[in-house]
Amino acid sequence: MRALQLFHLSEGSLLADYSSLMSEQLLRRRADMEVRAARAAAENSIKARSEFLANMNHELRTPLNAIIGFATMLRQADELGLEGDRTVEYAQYILQSADLLLGHIDTILEVAAFESGDVELSHAELDLDVMLSEAIERAKIRADAAGVTIIRKGEGDPILAWGDETRVAQSIDHIVQTALRACADGGRILARAAYDETGLPEIAVRDEGEGLTEEEVKDALSAFNEVHRGLDRAFSGPGVGYAIAKTFIEMQGGQFTIKSRKGRGTFVRLALPEPEFNAEEFDEDLLEAEEPFDLETSHAA
Repeated sequence: MRALQLFHLSEGSLLADYSSLMSEQLLRRRADMEVRAARAAAENSIKARSEFLANMNHELRTPLNAIIGFATMLRQADELGLEGDRTVEYAQYILQSADLLLGHIDTILEVAAFESGDVELSHAELDLDVMLSEAIERAKIRADAAGVTIIRKGEGDPILAWGDETRVAQSIDHIVQTALRACADGGRILARAAYDETGLPEIAVRDEGEGLTEEEVKDALSAFNEVHRGLDRAFSGPGVGYAIAKTFIEMQGGQFTIKSRKGRGTFVRLALPEPEFNAEEFDEDLLEAEEPFDLETSHAA
């Protein structure tokens, strides 16, 4: 029986030259594909920013024009014969527009910070009860303008957590402001700071808006991660508010939960570590999502 012999390509043979040529072609083709992919990504990024800036042109100019217009009329109050009630009304319009403009600017700065990777955290003991009250107070002008009532449950007891005060405050603001945008005139928002059944501090907000489908929830939470799809939608629907809040909370060892149903509104819950939190001993199982609780009933410890 003839023994098998290994086949070797001798240097300088036609087969060796052909193999080398094919390898070079494959490498060039792969390099060409990588260049095309990079070019497509860059074009998508440029397109996204162009759309974002075009959208911002409207979103920023609208409240700014209102501020300038009503401020001008107030300055000419005597010439226009404006009475006391009318001047108060115009001043209210200016405050509402300024609040809206500030919200847009804050969102732009937060998105820019994420994109640049310039997000630093400092940790301290926080009182979520106080922080929720402050967020509701900041949202009062916009809530009054939209005809939406924010109902606060279980106020007064300290709900102590561990985290970055600035980022947690921004997360709460995004949750409350997004709930406001979801509600129609005459709608309600229920909000509460409490300890959950496992003793973890949490804030829960539920709106009576139209609600979101599973796909819409998925899009809302990925709007920030998928920049080329999200930035141009930043001020339509839930925008990037949920995505930013989720990112901020999870960066601090917390958990962000959202459950929504069409026609039933949206429930959002954020849970943070306790003040005694130790990153090495942190057990993520303690923050497993639970079913939305009834905000009419307090679970505060």
